[in-house]
Amino acid sequence: MGLNIDFENREALTITDFEFLSLFKKGNEKVYFRLIQEEKHIAKKIDCLLTLDDDLEYPLIQNIFKKYQKQGYGVYFVVNSGGQEKNSIKRINAHFIDMDFGKVPKIDNGELIKDSEGKIVYEYRNKEEIEEYKIVFLKKLENFKLIPNVIVETKNGFHVYWLLDLEKPQWLDVFTPLQEKLIEHFASFEKRHEHADPNVKELNRVLRIINYRHLKNPKDPFTIKCIYLNTDVKYTQEDIAAAIGYNIIELVSNTKCTEIKPVTVKAEINNLRKDSRRVYSSPILQYEDLIPFLKQQDLISYLGIDAKSNVNFKCIFHNDNNPSAVIKNSDGYYKYFCNSPACICHNDGKGMDIIDIVKIKENCDTSTAIRKLVEYFHIELEDSTWINEQSKKFETNMMLLSQLGERKDEFPNLNRIIRFGYPILMDILEIGKKNIINRFFSTNGESIFFFSNRYLAGKRNKSVVNINKYINLFCTLGLLNKISYKQVNQRLRAMAVQISKDNAQNGISFYTVPDYNKAFKSADERASIMLQYKFSIKGMSKKYLENCFGEEFANQIYLVNVKDSERSKNIRDAIESLILQQIKTYGYFTRDMIMNYKLKLDNHYIRCGVKEYEFRKVLPDIIQKYDLIYVKANNNINQKLGIDTKKYVLIQRSLLDE
Repeated sequence: MGLNIDFENREALTITDFEFLSLFKKGNEKVYFRLIQEEKHIAKKIDCLLTLDDDLEYPLIQNIFKKYQKQGYGVYFVVNSGGQEKNSIKRINAHFIDMDFGKVPKIDNGELIKDSEGKIVYEYRNKEEIEEYKIVFLKKLENFKLIPNVIVETKNGFHVYWLLDLEKPQWLDVFTPLQEKLIEHFASFEKRHEHADPNVKELNRVLRIINYRHLKNPKDPFTIKCIYLNTDVKYTQEDIAAAIGYNIIELVSNTKCTEIKPVTVKAEINNLRKDSRRVYSSPILQYEDLIPFLKQQDLISYLGIDAKSNVNFKCIFHNDNNPSAVIKNSDGYYKYFCNSPACICHNDGKGMDIIDIVKIKENCDTSTAIRKLVEYFHIELEDSTWINEQSKKFETNMMLLSQLGERKDEFPNLNRIIRFGYPILMDILEIGKKNIINRFFSTNGESIFFFSNRYLAGKRNKSVVNINKYINLFCTLGLLNKISYKQVNQRLRAMAVQISKDNAQNGISFYTVPDYNKAFKSADERASIMLQYKFSIKGMSKKYLENCFGEEFANQIYLVNVKDSERSKNIRDAIESLILQQIKTYGYFTRDMIMNYKLKLDNHYIRCGVKEYEFRKVLPDIIQKYDLIYVKANNNINQKLGIDTKKYVLIQRSLLDE
């Protein structure tokens, strides 16, 4: 076959990025984009409708792309359709490979070279070397059985696409295994298999959009270009599988999931004699003395088995025909040994202490095992050293917070963004200081405490919604850390639930607090970014944080995903469409336009109160998404728009720059 490409002089085809995306997406379909800061690896997610008969929305998104390109962001799109996440993909649009000749792992005598930290060392090729590999690859690609539909040239290689016939059946579950086989096929022809990126196999994979720049090295940018386009033929997954020597039926059958279960401990360990539990007096221990105390407890007595120290017996952790286990007492410390390498407690011959035994028995982590043993032996635990350290941290934090106003020159952004929330944060620190218990009620060494947002709202005479926004602000700045329920000690959770019931309060949440000596600097840096994105406490939302710091960061702050009704989403989509249409027609939009507009959805008119609520909710997202500005009209704006008003208008930010 012939690609009709001049291998040495690869010209960019005259195709727009809109036309490029339309190769993969249907008319009036939502497209999902990823903007990735090439040096810092910060990701931002955006979506918009890519309509073929209305160029209103996408040009605004193009302006956003250009803005972020200036900040070092690369522009990507999700090739398949449905969403940003794997489980949201509903349709496969293409199979593809990503050839990258820019770097490969360094090898010496057949072994990977690693640095002092155990990380793989890479060797980077120069432009001339990369160019040679590019030419050789394209010549090889000419011999492939299926003509590609699209070839996109990147700085260090190519993205090669085979578009699917969307009218033919396809299997979502086959996508990844077929990708793997396709990648393996092209890797087999390369000197280094790594040239065919093995990671380009997920359903939600993003690849670069043409006509935007590769900016990993801002001093040496490269404009991504389409060098080959053929839409005369579309393929099925069967076609692609057959071209690389596989039967699609085999791949379909191989996608059935095989559940891998953890090693099951022999039944005896879970059926130890109930009457073996001894009644202990309650020892009072400092935390530092706890672990040695536990390891000195008689394992034979604890397990309730008929055995003697240093005498072999049949292991209770596996089917043991010959006595292969022994409990040894060395200087007062007990350990369980099993000589069978197949046994779960063999542990490379190192043996298992009482904590290890509980971890196996209860299928839990070390911290949980220790807590269970504390309860079993009725230990009263004192932790004065740790408690004093935590108490001192809270006291220091409260002092630093009270002095923050005097350090405006050092932390100008933090002072500006937190000035109205200062009393609320001080209340939270006081709650945390009063609720230090012991090290078991901690995570990563930090004391966990809890409170009801409703309680805090009552104390400060504010709405719960307002309190929630401030708490999310503190967490965003890194001055407060939300802790998920999974990380919280079960007893502490039970305690919190009981207190919540007793006080008729809902919404108990768990937190830790960092050291403000270390946290203020990064908090000021985050505050600076938020101010650039027109921060206001009213506009504090998950979407706002996604715009500032990316979706992954926002998910860490908003641990609970609030479900939105389909009707609300449809109303906001209709409002967004109206706003864009009005800006296109008149150059601006005002709140009155939506209030006076008879918005109809599912043959029902939307009430003014609902329109007002949804407009306020969607406004911050639209401002961020399309780089708009909501500002009170002045003489300059009125003159440019040919209007006469003193109302707030929503306009393109570029209008003020003209």
